[in-house]
Amino acid sequence: MYNIKAFHSNNNSNRICRHPCFNNYAFHNAVIHLPIVSECNVNYTDSTLWGYCPGHKGEGDSQVAVTPQEALKRLHEVKKTIPGLTVAAIAGPGEPLADFDAVKETLKLVRQAYPDILLCLSTNGLMLPIYANHLISLGVNFVTVNVNTVSPETGGKIYEHITYLGHKYYGEEGANILLQNQISGISYLTALEVPVRINTVVLKGINDNEMKDIAELAKECGCISTNILKAPPARNQDHNGLEAYSSDEFKDLRRECEDIIPQSYYCKPCNAATVETLNTRIDIDFGIETSDTVPSYRFAVCSRNGTLTDQHFGHADKFYIYDYKEDTISFVETRPVEKYCHGSKEENEEGRIYKLIKKIEDCNCVICMRIGVCPADALKEKNINIYTTYNLIQDGIREAVNRLL
Repeated sequence: MYNIKAFHSNNNSNRICRHPCFNNYAFHNAVIHLPIVSECNVNYTDSTLWGYCPGHKGEGDSQVAVTPQEALKRLHEVKKTIPGLTVAAIAGPGEPLADFDAVKETLKLVRQAYPDILLCLSTNGLMLPIYANHLISLGVNFVTVNVNTVSPETGGKIYEHITYLGHKYYGEEGANILLQNQISGISYLTALEVPVRINTVVLKGINDNEMKDIAELAKECGCISTNILKAPPARNQDHNGLEAYSSDEFKDLRRECEDIIPQSYYCKPCNAATVETLNTRIDIDFGIETSDTVPSYRFAVCSRNGTLTDQHFGHADKFYIYDYKEDTISFVETRPVEKYCHGSKEENEEGRIYKLIKKIEDCNCVICMRIGVCPADALKEKNINIYTTYNLIQDGIREAVNRLL
């Protein structure tokens, strides 16, 4: 039995640094998701959310739950090929706490085989007050709870019914039970210094006006961050088939909430059977020895005119943002910033570089002609790579990708 308080308080910040879903800059660490449970206790009114929200296995979901022993075997295989694997997580394909016996056995096996690996669990939170203490005793280091609303009325539009302690509760009644259990379970975990994050799927016209309220709730409950997720493509369109939120609008939602609580900018919905970093996702087929990865990167390029990488990092008053994926380079936007070398006199050097990095924290690498020692150190601390060159932007990006790979 663990000393609960000591286990979760000692070196907690070091653990967070090793978990990419809780640390926006842990690009080199990987998470394996182990598909343990197929049952679910929450049904959504909108079928497009099936299989998307943590803890819901929809009809036709092809993901198959495995036994604890099979999960451990797969973890052995992946650890051989991915040395940066630091986290073992359980996130479905159903609701993990709907079959706690299987989850408990899996956590015990993993902890015995790999004492240093971080254990993580994603849940809808319905059964969290009942099992929170058990999770702590089993050495779970991180918990993510999917909270989509702070209003039972809104919840009645999202959730068709819940199954709780053998009974079905519909509409607002079920949504209220779910919300109260989420608050109770989260508060209990954070009081014992377990890092908790809230995931929220933003639904246009349903809960999109509650993002700041959810952030406030997360802060009050002691969470360390929230993660706003786009709805799946079929749900994330208006009646004209257009995207409900542009990238800029989605960023604005996160930035508004960041004034309340830190935001996760890169993490995606937990998939029940993947190995992933912040940059890549690898689907796992149990029984297949290896998986393929498709690298993707975002670059901030220092350029005077958007053609050449011909500018010193400290002289840039804007960054040209590019994405690289599947050997394709695509321009994203021009992002204005305050020049590092000519910041306001009221701000010290550390304050200026912090403000600048906040503008490009979604980027994996900065490409520039030259860079000073202090900003280079600050970028490296945030796990943002640096590549210096004098070349056409497209050629410089390909050079940088080769270096990153």
